[in-house]
Amino acid sequence: MTAAFTAIVERTLVLHDHETGQKGEIRLAIGQPYWIEPGFEAACPVAIHGYFGRLADIRGIDPMSALTLAIKFLESLLKGLPETRTVHWPSGEAYF
Repeated sequence: MTAAFTAIVERTLVLHDHETGQKGEIRLAIGQPYWIEPGFEAACPVAIHGYFGRLADIRGIDPMSALTLAIKFLESLLKGLPETRTVHWPSGEAYF
């Protein structure tokens, strides 16, 4: 099991499942990047609470790379959802 982390940035969205009609809040969270091997590889913890939960840490060549890749990873997961699920801002406006 992957350990919990403290988020340094978060975003709250709404996930709508059109098959069931259910809507629920999801929270994207990214934690502090950290070195795995200084000067060689870093990682960044990520989660989508309310849907996937805690995910594997995203790795990059340094902390900035890991953070950038973590943001891209979360966005790509949401873009790759089945067509029956859509993501919205809390205001109701489409996220994508």
